[in-house]
Amino acid sequence: MRNWSEWVENGLPSSPTTIDCDMREGVPESRLSAYASCLGTTVDGLCSKRTNWAKKLKGPTISEGDDNLLWPTGLGEEFSKRNKEYNRPSYIEELFSLMGGVYRMNYLIDGVDLIHRSTLWVHKVEGNRMLTRGGFIMFGNENQYEAVIFRWHNNLHFHYLCENGMELGYCMTVDPLRHNLVRQRKPFWLLGTGMTDRGLVDNKPITFVFRMEQLVPETGMSLKELWNTESDDMRKHPFIAPGTPDYERIRTEILTPDVLTPEVA
Repeated sequence: MRNWSEWVENGLPSSPTTIDCDMREGVPESRLSAYASCLGTTVDGLCSKRTNWAKKLKGPTISEGDDNLLWPTGLGEEFSKRNKEYNRPSYIEELFSLMGGVYRMNYLIDGVDLIHRSTLWVHKVEGNRMLTRGGFIMFGNENQYEAVIFRWHNNLHFHYLCENGMELGYCMTVDPLRHNLVRQRKPFWLLGTGMTDRGLVDNKPITFVFRMEQLVPETGMSLKELWNTESDDMRKHPFIAPGTPDYERIRTEILTPDVLTPEVA
């Protein structure tokens, strides 16, 4: 919806069934002017075949480097100052040299025994953040997503948005550059916690815990080839069920508390 508050103010229907009926069977004359106003046109423009709706509904263009979708606004100068401090380009480049690559993520949703799988690729640095793409299967449907990773204090924050535009998720994990034991792991892996929509009727947010491990490509294999291979395997085996091989081992890996400091004898 381009502008939900304006939609409501114009008295337009909130029921998807009514909106769908208007689209299929035609808009009642009593709602024509309201639809036109909300869509930024006139009744004549709404009915004209010459109106370029693809362009009109696209809305404002957002450049690749626009931070408006990532950084909260209205938090004052301190936020901007800290953001530049924590995410200076040289630091993000160092972080990418460690974290860049393809990952196998296994995660446990709160209250669900199945271990779900996701594949993600930390593929690029863009100024003060890293760009990531990924995918997972939920309810038999594949969900592709784009994500950004940035640092705040001693942690990394992930924002991801699914391709369908319906699921906006959030994850946190430790910043490996702030913890020497984590930085030295081979293979490299991280534990973390996330929150998102589950897509059920009750619309309640859910939490999940995850373990993501960096994969090492075989000799001669590019990261893109590794990404494609791992994504294909994830599609074939989107989750690990109780009782199947490796279930208990992987579940234990996800749930075992992280060790961030050397153990003292």
